Amino acid sequence: MIYDKVTLIFKRLMLAIPTLLGVLVISFSLTRALPGDPAVYFAGAMADEASIQQVREKLGLDRTLMYQFITYCKNIAQGEFGQSLSTGQSVSEELKTRLPASLELTLFGLFLALITSIPLGILSALKPNTWIDHLCRILVTAGASTPIFFSGLFLMFIFYYILGWAPSPIGRLDFIYFAPPHVTGFFTIDALIASDYETFLRRFHS
Repeated sequence: MIYDKVTLIFKRLMLAIPTLLGVLVISFSLTRALPGDPAVYFAGAMADEASIQQVREKLGLDRTLMYQFITYCKNIAQGEFGQSLSTGQSVSEELKTRLPASLELTLFGLFLALITSIPLGILSALKPNTWIDHLCRILVTAGASTPIFFSGLFLMFIFYYILGWAPSPIGRLDFIYFAPPHVTGFFTIDALIASDYETFLRRFHS
């Protein structure tokens, strides 16, 4: 039994390799297909041709595409994702700064989904063809077929604009609250560490 599970896990991991390679090839190709020259951007608008060429050599853009792709894969394996074109900062640092907010939102959303979907699923299974079963089927169908950007805006319109239950969708906290002292980057955890329970409740509300 254990051998079969290990074999299955190994096969799944092997199947993930072509998928990962495909993602790397597509992401590399898309970045190279974007209009404009990254060397011109990083050198600055006032840079001369010599400075642009120097930046191009530093970024490896003067090498062959195969060399650039191998370097691209090597850097990703080492956790080096380059610099952001929008901010000029390291992508790794940008991820460290923004990842806690995304994880906080994802984990709380998952928790909310579990505490509502599991009881509803059990009720639907115990009482088939009742109004509960039909309601669950409608909710699942609507949720699966509706684009996230539409359902998100619709729920904000209902729960914030009409009912006033949800906080204003302007950030991680209402504008009258300050972010807690940075420890983990998670506002809920940092607020508890600082014993700032009011900020914790407002972040939980958000």
